[in-house]
Amino acid sequence: MRTGAEIKLALDAFVTRWSGYGGTERAEAQTFLNDLFACYGSDRKDVGARFEEFRTSSGFMDLYWPEVLIVEMKHPKQPLTRAAEQRERYWAESANREAGVRAAQYVIACNFREFELWEPGAYPNQPLATFTLEQLPDRYDLLLFLEDPTRRPVLVEHRRELTTEAAAHIAQLYQSLADRSAAPVDEIQRFTMQVVWCFFAEDLGMLDGYPLQAVIADLLGQVHPDAARDIGYLFLLLNQKTDRNRTGHYVGTRYVNGDLFAHPAAIGLAREELLHLRAAAEFDWRAVDPTIFGSLLEGVLGQARRWELGAH
Repeated sequence: MRTGAEIKLALDAFVTRWSGYGGTERAEAQTFLNDLFACYGSDRKDVGARFEEFRTSSGFMDLYWPEVLIVEMKHPKQPLTRAAEQRERYWAESANREAGVRAAQYVIACNFREFELWEPGAYPNQPLATFTLEQLPDRYDLLLFLEDPTRRPVLVEHRRELTTEAAAHIAQLYQSLADRSAAPVDEIQRFTMQVVWCFFAEDLGMLDGYPLQAVIADLLGQVHPDAARDIGYLFLLLNQKTDRNRTGHYVGTRYVNGDLFAHPAAIGLAREELLHLRAAAEFDWRAVDPTIFGSLLEGVLGQARRWELGAH
């Protein structure tokens, strides 16, 4: 799976290659779409997307990925309004109840220069997004389903900006811990994942009383804070099935089923690292998008640092 930074880099090259295209739809549409899938680390044939194999009452679909995507390509000089009738009919006819095939979730209309992204089953009257070829690298997260059909487009720009800022604080914390060898890399990785889970859980109401944020605030008020003891104890309680010792800041904690806290990380933090944690905690993690958080985190670290630190 490619990181967001890797997808964006590939899309930059994609834009350079196709920005001046002025030929016909038929001549290069398939090459264009193969290249687009490849930018997301996908092989169009391997995922089951087919060219002009699905015939409808309006003709053949340019691309059909069963239950996931339909693409209707147009000539570069044609407005996307020319695709409206085909787009609607193709989507309706992509379902087959007898065969147990649902209608495609997404429909893209494209003329090599502009894209319209539709989700007709949810929003039949307007596109989810309209963007140009040149805007695609910066809005790569609109088409994340090309990499994995379970990933949703990121539609709200403020969520993307907020997610980028939150990822930057976590990446800087991670890098600081690794640079000073605060713990073995695998424990730094566990610590990072456990912290991020707690931020999401607190804002989603899964941990009452914001225990991690309370512990961070206490630590920053101490002359000699012991984060390994206090945050490590929180993580220990999250792996404990009984209610024993859940007092003070830890009253709102509960057992977290699964392996995430099976090995609670306990790492001493410098004051600057605690400040990164506090800054990250101040975001509304309900609006942080988990589908792109990991990719953005890796992108902030950069490829060389990811491999050096084992962050991937």
